[in-house]
Amino acid sequence: MRISDFIARTITQRRGFVWTGVGLLTGACLTVLITALRLDSEIFNVLPGRFSSVQGLKIYDREFEQTHELTFALLCEPQDVDKLEDFATVFAEKLRKQPWCTRVLAGSPMATPDGIRDLQSIAVPLLLNLEPSVFDETISILQPRKIQDRLHRLRQQIEAGSPRPEFELSFDPLGLIAPALKPFAENTATEQEQPLTSPDGTMRVFLAVTNQPSVSAFECQRLMRRVNEFRTTAGAGWAGGRLQVLVTGRAAFVSEISLSMRYDIVATLLGSVLLVGSIFFVGFRRWLPLLGMAFCLLLSCLVALVLGQLLFGRLSMISVAFCAILVGLGVDFAILTIGRYHQARADGEPHQQAIATSVAKLGRAIFFGALTTAVGFLALVLSGAMSFSQLGVLIAIGIFVAGLFMCSILFLFIRERQKPVRHDWLFDLVKKYVRWTVRRPATILISSSAVLLLLTGIGFSPIPPLRFEASTRSLQPKNIRANQALEKIMHTMPVRWEPVLAIVHATNSQELHDAWQKLAAHWRDLQTVGKIKSFFTPAALCPSPIWMQRNREELSAINFQAARETLVQTLNAEGFNPDAFTPAFALLDDLQHLALPGVPLPNWRPQLPKSSSWWFLVDRYFARDPLLTTGFVTTNQPVATHAQSEYLKYNLPVRGVPVILSGWTYVLADLLPWSHRQLLIISALMAIFDVSLLAILYRDLRLWLIQVVTLAFGIGAMIASMKLLHINLNLLNVLSFRLVLAIGVDYGIYTVLVWQKTRDVEHDVAGVVKPVLLAGLTAVSGFASLALARNPSLTGLGVACALGIFWSLVATIFFTLPAMAAAEPKSWHENRIASR
Repeated sequence: MRISDFIARTITQRRGFVWTGVGLLTGACLTVLITALRLDSEIFNVLPGRFSSVQGLKIYDREFEQTHELTFALLCEPQDVDKLEDFATVFAEKLRKQPWCTRVLAGSPMATPDGIRDLQSIAVPLLLNLEPSVFDETISILQPRKIQDRLHRLRQQIEAGSPRPEFELSFDPLGLIAPALKPFAENTATEQEQPLTSPDGTMRVFLAVTNQPSVSAFECQRLMRRVNEFRTTAGAGWAGGRLQVLVTGRAAFVSEISLSMRYDIVATLLGSVLLVGSIFFVGFRRWLPLLGMAFCLLLSCLVALVLGQLLFGRLSMISVAFCAILVGLGVDFAILTIGRYHQARADGEPHQQAIATSVAKLGRAIFFGALTTAVGFLALVLSGAMSFSQLGVLIAIGIFVAGLFMCSILFLFIRERQKPVRHDWLFDLVKKYVRWTVRRPATILISSSAVLLLLTGIGFSPIPPLRFEASTRSLQPKNIRANQALEKIMHTMPVRWEPVLAIVHATNSQELHDAWQKLAAHWRDLQTVGKIKSFFTPAALCPSPIWMQRNREELSAINFQAARETLVQTLNAEGFNPDAFTPAFALLDDLQHLALPGVPLPNWRPQLPKSSSWWFLVDRYFARDPLLTTGFVTTNQPVATHAQSEYLKYNLPVRGVPVILSGWTYVLADLLPWSHRQLLIISALMAIFDVSLLAILYRDLRLWLIQVVTLAFGIGAMIASMKLLHINLNLLNVLSFRLVLAIGVDYGIYTVLVWQKTRDVEHDVAGVVKPVLLAGLTAVSGFASLALARNPSLTGLGVACALGIFWSLVATIFFTLPAMAAAEPKSWHENRIASR
C-alpha cells in the first residue's frame, strides 16, 4: 500500500484514533512547556559567541557591578539652571532613602568630608603597595628633620594667606598619604572623563547602585516598577519650569527589552496569523480548513518548542519569534495540499481518494521544499550566535513537523460532504495566465526578463552601493525609554566616544599586579608617541604581596617613637593644636603595628566602607571576583572599522599578559569580516546546495539552468530593492540571503516537478501555480509581520526576507513558467492542451 493511500485511509476510517494521538501529543507538549520552559533575555546572544571580543562584552556585562547601577539625570530648561543646582541636593537625598538603593554618587567624592575620610582609611595598604624605590623615598618623610621642615613650611604658607596648606594639613599632615594615593588619584578621572554636570548646567547626573538580587528579566521589571514610582514623585519641591527625570542602566534596558520581546512575540504572531489567514480565506473561502491549518501550525510550534527546550535547556526570547516565521512558511504546505485536494474533488474524486491524490501528487515536492527550507535555517547555526542558531534549529524542526501535519492531520478538518466552490475566481485567473503563457511564452518572458535583468544589474553593480551599517544604533531596540534617556544624556554631556575595554583575569594577586604593571607601562609608551589618547587602569589597587612584604620589612628600620615625639614638639612649636592631628598619630601607630613580626599584610577592601562613594570608581575596574578586572583605553578616533580594531588588537596587548579587548563599538568593528563572510561564503554554500539539489531533482539541463537564473534574479532584485529603499545591511540581516535562497527555490521546485509529470498543462500547472502564489504571499506576510517587532534584529531580518521572497515568487511565476514553456517544443504544448 502506498503511503498516500495509508494516510488517506487512516484519516478517513480511524478518525477517533488519530484525534486521540493528537490530544496526547498536545497534552505532553503543554506539560513540558509549563514545567520546563526557560527563556533567556540576554541581548548579546544575537552576536557570535566564539569571538573573544563578544565574550569580553558578556563578561563585563555579567560579572561587573555596573549591572546593578542605574543612571538618573535631571534635565531642566536653560533659565532654571540656578534652581537645578539647589534641587540636586534634595533629589540626591530622596534617592538615598529609597529602599532599593544602596549607594548614590551625586558629585566628586573628594568634595565631601566622608570621601576624604574614606581615602585616609585605605592609605596604609596603598602605601605598602608602592614600588620599592618610591616607598623608600616616601617613608623617608618620617625622619625628624623632614617632619619639622614640612610643618614649618605649611605654617609659613598659611600665614601668607594660601588656602591649600590648611587642606593639606587636615588631609595629610605627615605627607605620607598623598604619595600613597598618587597612583590611585591618576585613575580617579571620573569627574573629568564622565562629568556629572553638563557644560550648560541644564543636566545633573546621579549614579545609584541597587540591591536587586539578580538581573533576570522579572527582577528587573519588579525593580523598574518601583523606580518609576519614585520618578513620578521625585519632582516634588521643584520650583522651576519643566523638569525631566531620566533613568537608564542595565536593569532599565533588560526590563523594557523583555517586555518588548513579549510584545514582539504577540504582535508578530498575531500579525502573521491575521495576514496569512486572510490570504488563505481569500484563496479557498473555507473556515474549517483555515481552523485546521491554524491548529496544525500551533501544534508544530509546540513540538518545535519542546524539542528545542530539550536540546538547548534555555531558549532565547528572540528565537521564540520563530512562531511568526513558521506560520508564514508552514502554511505553504497547507495551501498546496488543500489546493490539490479541492482540485481532485472538482475532478469528481471521492473524499478519501482526493486526500490520497493530494498527498501522492505533492508529497515529494513538500518533502524537498521542507528540506531546502530546513537546510537554509539550519545554516544559521554556522553564524555562531546562540539566538540565531536556536532560531534556525526551531524553524527547521517546525518546518518538517508542519509538512508532516499538513499531509495528515489537516485533513481531519475537511468535511467529506463539503461542496466544492462553484466559482473560484483566483483559479480561473491563474488558469487564463497559464494558458496564455504556455501558448505565447515569448511576450511575458521578454517583458519579465527585461525588468528582472534591470533590477539584477542594479543589485549586483557597485553603483548605487549597498551600505553596511556597523553601529550600535543598528542593534538598539526601538522606542525603548532607557535607550532614549541614554542618547539624551550622551548628547547633553561632553562624552566623546566609548573607550575600549581591556579585561584581565588572574589566578592570584601577584599575577594580577604584574599584568597591570606591564600593561600600564606599555600603554604609557603608546600614549607618549600618540597612538592612543588616554588610558585608565586598576594598577594602583592591585596589591603585590612581594612589594608589600618587602616594604613592610623596611618599616622595622623606622624609629616611630622619635617620629611621634618630633611631631608633638613641632606642632607645639608651630602653634598647632595636637588634638586636631589625631589621624596623623593613628597613621604612625598603624605603621608601627605593621612592622611587628607575624602581623598579616593589610587589605584595602575591608577598610573601605561599603557606603563609600569611592566604590563607584572601584566597581568600574573590579568585578565581583577581585581577580577579574578591566582597564579603559580612549582611542584618538572612534573605533568604526575593522582595520582600527586590528590595529588595537595588535598594539594594546603585552606578550605574556592574557587580555580580552572588548566594548560595543570595538565588537561591531571586530565582527565586520564575520558579517561579510556570512553574506558571501555561507550564502554561496547555500546556493551550491540549491543548485546541486535541483540537478538531482530535475535531471534536465534546460530546467536546471532556468531555475538557477530564477534564483539569481530573485537575489539581484532583492538587493536592488534594498538599495532603492535605502535599507542598510547590518551584522544580522545579512543572514537573510541564505534564507531567501532556501525558501525561494521551493516555489520553482513545486512548479517544475508538476510541469515535468503533467499530462494536462493548463489544468495541472494552474492547479499548482495558484497554491504557489498564495504560499509565496503568506511567506512574505509571515516575514513582513516581523516589521511590527521592536527588536531591530527581527525587524531587519523580516523586511529583508520579505523582499527576497517576494521577488523569488515574481521570478518563478513570470520567468520560470514562460521560460519552461519556451524551452519545450511547440507541438508538445498543443498535444497536451488539446488532450483536454
